[in-house]
Amino acid sequence: MAEVIGHLNLIDKALPTGVDGTRLAQWAMRDGITYGELANQVALALAQANAELVRRWGWLFFLTEELMMEYEQGGAVSAMTEITDEDRPQPTKGSTIGHMVDLRAYGEAIGGTRRFFRDVRSAKINAAISTIVRKGVWRFEQKLLTRWLTNTENAIGSAGYDVPFVRGTGGTVDFAPPAYGGEAFTTSHDHYLGYNASTPKTFADALNGNAETLQEHGHEPPFRAMVARADVATYAALTDFIQMVNVPSLMVDRGGTSTGNQFFQNGTSWMDGHFGDFQSEYGLVELYATARIPTLWGGMAKSYGMLDSRNPLAVRVHPSQGFGFFLVPETTPDDDTPVKQLDIEMEYGVGVGMDRTNGSAFYLIAGGSWVNPTIS
Repeated sequence: MAEVIGHLNLIDKALPTGVDGTRLAQWAMRDGITYGELANQVALALAQANAELVRRWGWLFFLTEELMMEYEQGGAVSAMTEITDEDRPQPTKGSTIGHMVDLRAYGEAIGGTRRFFRDVRSAKINAAISTIVRKGVWRFEQKLLTRWLTNTENAIGSAGYDVPFVRGTGGTVDFAPPAYGGEAFTTSHDHYLGYNASTPKTFADALNGNAETLQEHGHEPPFRAMVARADVATYAALTDFIQMVNVPSLMVDRGGTSTGNQFFQNGTSWMDGHFGDFQSEYGLVELYATARIPTLWGGMAKSYGMLDSRNPLAVRVHPSQGFGFFLVPETTPDDDTPVKQLDIEMEYGVGVGMDRTNGSAFYLIAGGSWVNPTIS
């Protein structure tokens, strides 16, 4: 080969013919991971994800190992009978009704050869773990919101049913809430409410109406509404909307009696989707937004605290597994590669809790007829 005369420059840094730069980069960037390290990383990620699910959604559900709920069937009621010293009270029999909570398993896996894990970049492993966790969270949140915001009965076995909150007649397990506060209810009572936007009804009517459906059964404010992220600006424009700001509580005039007052309260906006509150006719409603709910739909419920048994939804778990993600190593007889892959599973079911009155949903649409949303 002829000699080349001249100074060296950046061009001379190019790899010579016959050398693949991609393979060199892959080798240089490898940091590897053992099966033990992989299992440890996955276990830590799953524990964190489980805690995050409870932190974000524990206000809405409680955990149970029971496969069924049994509770009082309400309806017409009369006052207690007056008696004298010679009378004996007549025995009273209560009537019950019930529903079931299904149990399903879900799973993904991480697997590869021994040499792959030895020479892989750890970023690829971390991406796989994060993807699986996101898929599990996606499924869980869909199940929660779908059970809350749809009035569908789902068959379990030949005679069992997973049921919605109070949904009126037309189902197999029609429920009449127990009487409360001087008001009796029948099986025609419904918590899945359509509001006619052509009348016109507004989100204020929907929030007031849903707050009433909860309060009339003895649930006390504050209530929590979960609404569509696409509708946040419309809620924020409501007259009784309370804006979250990092200042002490105050009220300022918008500019005249025709526009009313604008209200503020101390708090961090958009913490877990909390973008403001609404002062309804039946108490304060905390407004939370999610993109999983489509525009014009929303739901309302009363939270009694993290994982409280009075919360709206029940999450059934297997007695031997508990709540959340868990790790199942799939082993092989190979001493050099003892683990074929790591299976990441969840086993749970979501259903309405013991109190079918603690939940409602609304839909603002022309005509006002209720239609189940599709939760994304």
